[in-house]
Amino acid sequence: ATASFGSLGSLGGLGCGRRATPADCRLIVDKSVELQAKETSETDPAVIAERAKRIRAALEGDIHECESRRVTDKTMACVQAASTTQELEQCLR
Repeated sequence: ATASFGSLGSLGGLGCGRRATPADCRLIVDKSVELQAKETSETDPAVIAERAKRIRAALEGDIHECESRRVTDKTMACVQAASTTQELEQCLR
């Protein structure tokens, strides 16, 4: 399970801002992968890369849906600054 599954869908509540770009949506997924690896103390780059590949494949549909959602610059700055999966979830609510 990943923080991203719920996070990408929860962007629907944001009524203002701009349309999320593919880069915005990938950033959310990348940040989720990074934070999950950090929280599990995984440091092997090969393991992290494989996990990222699996998560991206699993989230491909969600990423396309994410691109139709609206985000703000504040939301994306929060995503970039998040240091835990919980913080990431808060950014996307």
